[in-house]
Parts: sequence; C-alpha cells; structure tokens
Amino acid sequence: MNLSAKTIYAFKALTELSLRYGKPDPVQVSDIAEKQKIPKKFLVQILIQLKNHGIVRSSRGITGGYTLAKAP
Repeated sequence: MNLSAKTIYAFKALTELSLRYGKPDPVQVSDIAEKQKIPKKFLVQILIQLKNHGIVRSSRGITGGYTLAKAP
C-alpha cells in the first residue's frame, strides 16, 4: 500500500502531538516541523485540515499552537 506524503506527514504530526498530550502548553508548528522533519508550510495545511475534522485544536497567540482534541 502506498501512502501519500500528506498522509505520512499527518501521522508524524499526530505522533508528535500524542507524545506531548497532557502537557499544559500547546505544541507550536515550528516545533513539530523541526522534530518530525516536515516542511512548515505543508504542515500548516495539514493541521488546518485536521482541525476542520475535529482531530486537533488550535490556540492563538505567542504561546499558541496545536493539541489533540481527544486523548490518544
């Protein structure tokens, strides 16, 4: 089975968010991109789609970022 790059990056991003689940601060896009070696612009598009489907939540501001919407 061949998975698209978008699908693989989405799984990597969700893995990173799962590892940080339960911590008080959301995970910033730049942190996910750096740790999982995902292009930042592509990651933003993926996270927006995941947010629209209710898989992740976002918060704005200096300390903003993404968290999982439900427990892993």
